[in-house]
Amino acid sequence: MRLLSLLRLETKVLLIQVGIVLLVGGLVFGTIVSVLERVVEEQYGERVFGIAQSVALMPTIRAAFSAADPSATIQPLAEQLRKAAGLNFVVVSNRDLIRYSHTNPELIGKSLLYPAQADAALPEDDARPLRGESVVVQEDGSLGRSIRAKVPIYADDGQVIGAVSVGILVDRMQDLLVSHVPELLAAASLALLLGTGVSYLLARHIKGQMLGLEPAEIAALLEQREALLHGIREGLVAVDRNALITTVNDEARRLLGIPHGVRGWPVRDVLPDSGLPRVLRSGKAEADQSTQLNGRAIVVSRIPVHSRGRLVGAIATFRDQTELQELARELEGARSYADTLRAQAHEFANKLHTIAGLLELGWPAKAVEYITQATREQQELTDDLPRRIEDPALVALLVGKASVAAERGIAFSVSPRSRLAATNGLSGVLTTVAGNLIENAFDAVEGRPRREVAIHIRDQDGDIRLVVRDSGPGVPRGLSARIFEDGFSTKGSGQRRRGLGLALVKRLVTQHGGEVGIRNQDGAVFTVRLRRPSPS
Repeated sequence: MRLLSLLRLETKVLLIQVGIVLLVGGLVFGTIVSVLERVVEEQYGERVFGIAQSVALMPTIRAAFSAADPSATIQPLAEQLRKAAGLNFVVVSNRDLIRYSHTNPELIGKSLLYPAQADAALPEDDARPLRGESVVVQEDGSLGRSIRAKVPIYADDGQVIGAVSVGILVDRMQDLLVSHVPELLAAASLALLLGTGVSYLLARHIKGQMLGLEPAEIAALLEQREALLHGIREGLVAVDRNALITTVNDEARRLLGIPHGVRGWPVRDVLPDSGLPRVLRSGKAEADQSTQLNGRAIVVSRIPVHSRGRLVGAIATFRDQTELQELARELEGARSYADTLRAQAHEFANKLHTIAGLLELGWPAKAVEYITQATREQQELTDDLPRRIEDPALVALLVGKASVAAERGIAFSVSPRSRLAATNGLSGVLTTVAGNLIENAFDAVEGRPRREVAIHIRDQDGDIRLVVRDSGPGVPRGLSARIFEDGFSTKGSGQRRRGLGLALVKRLVTQHGGEVGIRNQDGAVFTVRLRRPSPS
């Protein structure tokens, strides 16, 4: 067994197949010889039986029984018939089993029975012809074992007067069988040669189908595959070319809520929006597409699988982006606060320089007037917004963005018709969405002759409606859908990665059951509808 385990798969398959061919060939050879032996025996039996009947019916033989010396007539005739028919013996005997003919002349006139059988009961095979029965048997005689037919001889009055025994030695039958053995061996050898060749081709085919790997290597790869599939933190669903599920890992079950036992099911029945049938039809990969599943932000990639130039299936991977989105929101908020502080510090520094200059020029009255005006604008904003918008985080964001706009020379305004009640847990989402849209609007009007950004927010039909307008160039035709794709930007590349803000807005709004739209009207107009959560 240890030696067998060391052999290659191809060698094992070849040895097993050759062993099977040898076993089957041996069984077939033995069966053919056995059947041939039985057929020859039956043919010899029929032959000697026919000759025995012919001898028993010969008038000369029957008439010789009433002669003074029956053997004088019967012996020459029996020997002539024996030689002509190629028999081993033709023995004619009377009712007392005394031979009238025999191949060995010395036995003529002697009993068919051995001396030891003289006082015993007459053997059944010898008694049956004397009762008028014909019999074909294989038994031992004075010449050896033979196939013999024993037929009764009748007188003219119908009485049994004797019997004729015609036989062929078994050795002759065996010699006939042995003469055919070379032919059988040649056929068996040819079958073995052909079987070995087919076995070799089969072994090579199996080896090719298994990509030249040994069973131990395949087992190791299977174990590694299982460990990999269920160890990665990405959900994976694989289908074959008929869109039937072949693999679902643990993370996919967790993310997508897929039950156990779906292998072999159509993927349409389990995941109607998987997109895998579409990939099977097109043969093209679809990378990093965002979607919402079970209240989580999921990034889906779909890849067609080819083997030896043929499409054999497709794989979809699902990455949970919920935690990353939370981090992105926090990062965006921190960046926004930092920009606000920097803008305020810069703005206050400018104002201090202005005040210092007015004082140095001896214009204290103008300095007081300037301080009063600057304080009034800031105070109006901080006093007005909290009365109309009941979300402190959003108010703080708008005040901070106003400082940034002032620094960048942008006219930023909050619609006086803006009204918003408590957001019931949507504060973080709302500030992230508004902050990204306002920042995008600031970038859009940068360098424009007219730089204006306005925001309008209010409750409408139980939802929150947010509108951000800018005086920029608007969104180029045909790009209204693409601007929400992760990584896509119309602002060009730079040190800072672009195309994140609007993609984050789209995911957050969609995640909370809302909608976001874009149109051009003297610039870009972004409209957001957020569904308020039901009161707990």
